[in-house]
Amino acid sequence: MPTTPRYFLVEDGQRTGPHSLAVLRQKADIHVLTPNTPISSVDTPETWAPLRDSPLYAQLFPNRPRYTLGAHPIERVNADNIPAPLSVPELLRANNTHEKAVEKLTRKQIALRTFDRWRDYATLILFGNVLAALAWEFLPVVRAHVVPLLSFVAIYNIGVLWFIFSRRHRS
Repeated sequence: MPTTPRYFLVEDGQRTGPHSLAVLRQKADIHVLTPNTPISSVDTPETWAPLRDSPLYAQLFPNRPRYTLGAHPIERVNADNIPAPLSVPELLRANNTHEKAVEKLTRKQIALRTFDRWRDYATLILFGNVLAALAWEFLPVVRAHVVPLLSFVAIYNIGVLWFIFSRRHRS
């Protein structure tokens, strides 16, 4: 009865095995095996040779296709000629230069709108108070409606006054 070939390996200085070809393929896929790993057949256990000299090498380490991106081959990630990273001051200088260039373009392209505070204030006060007067007219006059309505009028008028004329909104 024919048996599948089995092999011994030397892993971490210890002889392991016998291993089937399927196990050797799994070990090669997860990089436990290297071309320099000593291997021996069960038939000749005293003959050890590096895996690269064995006929199994082609089966365990097949030539894989080299992927390219268009006409440009993909370079190694850990290349030796990686440019030095930029320092923080260099990055800040580059960002400030870019920001100033964009700021000049933005100021030229966007005309600032005129801001008439008194007109805006009068419009908002008129709108809010007319809304409150309509609510007063159409809602029944009961304490449950009067107190919230008067609170709205007071808070709304003070809020609009503060928002329009506060120092942080001045242009």
